[in-house]
Amino acid sequence: MLSRGDAVVYKCRGLYKVEDIGTLDFSFVDNSKQYYTLQSVEDAGDKAYVPAEDEKNIRRPVSRDEALALIRRMPDIEALHVRNEKFREQEYKDCIADYCPESWVKVLKTTYKRTKSRGSITSLDRKYQMLLEHALYSEFAFALGIPTGEMQKFIAEHVDEAEEPEA
Repeated sequence: MLSRGDAVVYKCRGLYKVEDIGTLDFSFVDNSKQYYTLQSVEDAGDKAYVPAEDEKNIRRPVSRDEALALIRRMPDIEALHVRNEKFREQEYKDCIADYCPESWVKVLKTTYKRTKSRGSITSLDRKYQMLLEHALYSEFAFALGIPTGEMQKFIAEHVDEAEEPEA
């Protein structure tokens, strides 16, 4: 069970704080159920209401060590191998559905690789790239204590360090 003030990752929408726990006063919800009221850390207008027993769509953010380890492993994480372009979006959704940061990296690497080979980005790739960069960067920024706007640079520097051969 989470407590007020706990940080959580909600789906792949980014970092949220548990603002309240209790029943909701909405006519369309079960008043006997407990809900988490989640407040986005980055957007004051973004709230979410999640049943307290829902362990599929929310999770605790990765730790500092887990974030650093994933960043170091990024060069070794494989891009997706989409066999049929008609099902590209479904493959992205399937990979994202476990809300695992490593899966998000797979999709991101796929979008970056495709953009590089095509010379431009498709609207589908842009949609998922923006969604996942936001989710990943906000979670890593929280875990590492770095502003979200500096995450791309931080990741690039640490991936470069991981790829350099030792003397």
